Amino acid sequence: MKLIAFIALFFWMHSSHDYLASTASSVQTPIISEESILFTGANSKQLKVSAYGDEILRLQSANAGTDFYADDHYEMVESHNWRTPLTLESTEQYWQLSPKNNNQLQLRVTKQTLQATFINNGKVTLSEIKSPQKTGTTIKVQFKHHEDEHFTGLGHGFYGRESSLDLKGQRTGRNYGAKPIEQAPLLVPFYLSSKGYGVFLNSTFTNEFSFGDQDEYSISIDDHGFGGQMDYFYIAGDKLTRVLDNYTQLTGRPRLPAKAMFGLQLSDKGHDHNSSTPSDEAWWKNKITEHRNAGYPLDHIVNDNRWRAAGGKRCESKLDWDSERYPDPEQYQQWVQKMGLVMTLDFNRCIAVKSDGWQTSFNLPDIKNIQFSDSAPDLTNHEFRTWFWQIFYNKSLDPSKRFPGDALWIDEFDEQGGAPKDIVLSNGRSSAEMRNYWFFLVAKALVADGWDKSDLSKRPFVWVRGMTAGAQRYATLWSGDIYPNNLDMQYQVRAMQLAGLSGFPFWGHDAGGFYDWKANIGPDEDLYQRWAIALGSFSPIWKPHGMGQSRWPLDRSSASQQLFHTYARHRYELMPYTYSMAHQASSTGLPIVRAMILDYQAEEKAWQYDLQYLWGDSILVVPQTTNQDKVDIWLPAGQWYRYGQTSIIDGDQVITSRPNNQSLSLFVKAGAIIPKRQYAKSTQFINKDKLILDVYPGSDSTFILIEDDDATEAYKEDNQRRLTSIEYHHKDIKLIINASQGSYANASENRETTVRFYGGKDITSVTVNGKTQPHSVRNGIIEVVIDEHPVAKTLMIEMLSD
Repeated sequence: MKLIAFIALFFWMHSSHDYLASTASSVQTPIISEESILFTGANSKQLKVSAYGDEILRLQSANAGTDFYADDHYEMVESHNWRTPLTLESTEQYWQLSPKNNNQLQLRVTKQTLQATFINNGKVTLSEIKSPQKTGTTIKVQFKHHEDEHFTGLGHGFYGRESSLDLKGQRTGRNYGAKPIEQAPLLVPFYLSSKGYGVFLNSTFTNEFSFGDQDEYSISIDDHGFGGQMDYFYIAGDKLTRVLDNYTQLTGRPRLPAKAMFGLQLSDKGHDHNSSTPSDEAWWKNKITEHRNAGYPLDHIVNDNRWRAAGGKRCESKLDWDSERYPDPEQYQQWVQKMGLVMTLDFNRCIAVKSDGWQTSFNLPDIKNIQFSDSAPDLTNHEFRTWFWQIFYNKSLDPSKRFPGDALWIDEFDEQGGAPKDIVLSNGRSSAEMRNYWFFLVAKALVADGWDKSDLSKRPFVWVRGMTAGAQRYATLWSGDIYPNNLDMQYQVRAMQLAGLSGFPFWGHDAGGFYDWKANIGPDEDLYQRWAIALGSFSPIWKPHGMGQSRWPLDRSSASQQLFHTYARHRYELMPYTYSMAHQASSTGLPIVRAMILDYQAEEKAWQYDLQYLWGDSILVVPQTTNQDKVDIWLPAGQWYRYGQTSIIDGDQVITSRPNNQSLSLFVKAGAIIPKRQYAKSTQFINKDKLILDVYPGSDSTFILIEDDDATEAYKEDNQRRLTSIEYHHKDIKLIINASQGSYANASENRETTVRFYGGKDITSVTVNGKTQPHSVRNGIIEVVIDEHPVAKTLMIEMLSD
């Protein structure tokens, strides 16, 4: 089809159209290939335009006579094999291009200057006022600035410390740090505009973005004299959800973790060699058992150093199981599995030199200004990347060993910024070009080149202190050693939204804050309750972790223990809802934690109220991020319920809420369908034969329940998953649970379903498929229990009134 379209375009261009005659003599005829069109302007500048699908246009700029970078120069873009033909028209002043199947997306290229203007659905959305130009070592493209335009995305800076979701008026960059203290940047040179488009800068050189600072809207890179090129993608979509979908199609869908990763994660941090209760196998077993006996859940054991041999200290150990603290890792793994747990193995960069097989040749060419300089690997070095995966595999992950290991925690690879930018690395490129790319190479080495090619059947989960665009298809990140204070709490609320807006929906952080080095404390009880418990339980990854006071609930106050029970129950009961949203994130890029702007991009308040967010498509979460006993909440237009209650609140207003007992404020959209399960102490213990559906009436809605084996890649590789479409029809007060489609290993073919209908005071009877069904009413909630039935059978539940 591409060849046919190309031939047709070729003959069209050489027919009776008079565009060549109208072109100035100094402007060359476009060169058309099957994959792109190359323009040369009057100033000998070149512009290559390609279409990726129907809604993405790529613009590459270079001086005449300069070769464009090969497509595989960077791998942030997952694939280039879905280019589509372009149509081409001409006027006296400009060429006009469109993807072959979408003439609503147009690109106008001015013939003399090669300035680009993007038109979508008849509206100019982005217009260059200066095409890419190089001054010194800086290459910049400038766009027309509009006062009413908002911007968001770009990942986040160090520690996720962002003061606003809205980048309007800011001048900022997303670059690897220069000092060890500059931790955990999310380097995603992709942003979204309120005008319904996104831009992705396909370069790893030092970048800068201006979104109206001094009335300048621009993108620039500093190539430090190493031959950089301006290469950006315009991503259309009108709705920001569509733009994000297109972006993650371009750079790769986020890798779906095993369901266990969405359960509670706790660590042994603070129980090291200096503690009166240093962790070992017996410590873990005792800690887990007493918490389980007290009714608390746990899914994920997060090891911090002490599992490792040769000392078990942060920088005085090596990657291997310690034979004294863990005398029989195989037996320990059997206990872990019996308890329904998974386990993380951590790696601090400083132990590399002490670990088996390390070679000095793995290091960067110049290491004198780098902390832990004897363990400063060149991430472009293929031999190092091979060793890095192999040591994890050989020491623990090899299935034949039957040792623990389900996730990898990669620490301190954000601290090599002291390397001079002019050194040449193993792959022949400069540090100036590669440092923003290092996180990508770490993730690829451990997952694409390691885990995915091994005999491991379980899904990979790798978290690194820092990430790069495109690496979401392999790994994720956490936000570093943040402080336990209200300000960092607010920053993290924004950071997890920005991560979701940048292709990393499974972002994590140390809930409650890591440590306050000045006061030598972790979170107090107030912050522990508001952040480690409440906000943590409504974060993609729930990981209370850090130095100082223990984060385990039984080690905290009785009030904290009671609150932990409440939010643990919320988290685990909501697992089918959350896990379905995780699947959606993995297939479309739409995150679990959704900034208000994703659903309400045209609303000014959506850009202002960035300390609240949607959990999935129906639950509004408003953390209490200050010590005050009240919080202002923007409820968008429509009707809302308080979570678990039957009274309705009208939207399109700002209300003041006074959350009790250090809780956060939860609201539910009218019309929402919220699938739940019965509470269990591990995601592996959840009874999937029983389904609960909470329905909040008020408007029509649909929910797709997605189920799989929770642990392997079979859902993707063999399409082993079950989809159940659930519909609520408000006018008829009718819920339809459609016959499930698909299946997976060990899936039950039957289930019991409980429907809870919030606010049905006028309902007098209930029928299921036309037959009267017993029901109960309590506090205005109608509950219908439908005994075990085949999942392949459609159920129609109707609420009737006299």
